[in-house]
Amino acid sequence: MAESKLILCVCGGGINTSLNAKNKIKEYLESENVQDIEVIHAMIGDINPYNGRKNMVVVWMTQIDPNFNAPGIQGMSFVIGSKKTKLQLCAQILDKMNEIYEG
Repeated sequence: MAESKLILCVCGGGINTSLNAKNKIKEYLESENVQDIEVIHAMIGDINPYNGRKNMVVVWMTQIDPNFNAPGIQGMSFVIGSKKTKLQLCAQILDKMNEIYEG
């Protein structure tokens, strides 16, 4: 059985910026009627168990870790971007998830 789809939002503390990203992404997925993707947030120190997981996109609220074995997208626009930029980023994340899931 294939692993479920996951969007992992990561920040230094796991409290503010990653939670903000998680909420925006979940809101976007609901508006697009996408129900098969789990969205969670975590501290950077707690993500090792996810390393190499299939069907996952990491939204980095910190610097992207090139050694982490998963597609990553810089997510600071969820904190400092316009509403339009946030929607574009959500669409980009969903496109990336669909690309890796179908691949």
